[in-house]
Amino acid sequence: MAKGLNLKCTHVEAGRATFVLDGDDWFINFNGAVNGGIVIACADYTFGLVATTLLDPQTVPATATFTSDFLRPAIPPITFHASVDRIGRTMAFISVRVTDRNGKTCNEVRGTMIVDGSSRTAAVPGMVSSIEVE
Repeated sequence: MAKGLNLKCTHVEAGRATFVLDGDDWFINFNGAVNGGIVIACADYTFGLVATTLLDPQTVPATATFTSDFLRPAIPPITFHASVDRIGRTMAFISVRVTDRNGKTCNEVRGTMIVDGSSRTAAVPGMVSSIEVE
């Protein structure tokens, strides 16, 4: 779980993972939706976690590019469906589809991660090195 965000992993397999954000009061907008900054922060977090399912345990991926399309308000609980679209020696291409409480897509996120170990190759204190399904 991402500390402070209550982002919970509900499914994980090689190259795919699903996370749920219930929506705490502190990051809900006046319209009842999760703040967009929180949505993309959670999506970026899922980038790294889903990439690690296909990497050597000592390799720490780093976000290189990140784009987000906001399609509708993200009414909680929201679900993050993260997948590795393609992975090579140095880069991984990640997609995250965010769905609202009714299962409608509210955000689409795409990006690349550097996975060649050049960002860091040693564990960082407090860093999540594995995903636990709740």
